[in-house]
Order: sequence, then structure tokens, then C-alpha cells
Amino acid sequence: MWFQEYERIEFLQIIADIIALILGVLKPFVTPIGAWMVSWVDVLLRFFPTGSLVPYYVIFAILIISGIIINTKWPGEKYIGVYTKEESERDTEEQNSSIEFYDED
Repeated sequence: MWFQEYERIEFLQIIADIIALILGVLKPFVTPIGAWMVSWVDVLLRFFPTGSLVPYYVIFAILIISGIIINTKWPGEKYIGVYTKEESERDTEEQNSSIEFYDED
């Protein structure tokens, strides 16, 4: 076989063994979740045609447009600026003043 000619990488085998151990331990939980996923995806695939990509393009466009609308209406956290408008106005007034203040540092 052509893939047996290559040298095996020990580190990848160790990672594969660890993943196999984790999946072996979690098999009673993972198997029902996988069966449920297969069943609902199978039900959904009955509604979508396989020969036409138009429904998939429509779903894609709806998701993108709704994401743009939601992110422009509710952009998330609004960060408070360090300087407020009042402080910046005071700073400009003090800069225009001819009096210089020196700190005693």
C-alpha cells in the first residue's frame, strides 16, 4: 500500500490514542447525541432539494442580511471614553490661557 511507505509520526499516534480514550469513556453520552443529530439532519434533508442550490443561497442571504441589521442596530458593548466632552472643553480653554501652571513634582 502506498500510505505504508511513509514514516509514522509518534506524536500524532499519541494524540489519536488520547482522543480514542476520551471517546471510549464518553461513548454512552456521545452515541445518543450522534444518533439524534443524524435523525434531525435526515429530516431536514428531505425538505431541501439536492439538485438546486437556490434554497441554500436564500438561507445564506437571510443570515447575512439579518446579521448586518442586528449588528448595526445593537452593536454590543459601548465603551466609555476616557475624556468627556466637558473635560476636553476645559482643556482647550486652559490651553488658550496665557497663564502657565507648574506642578510641584
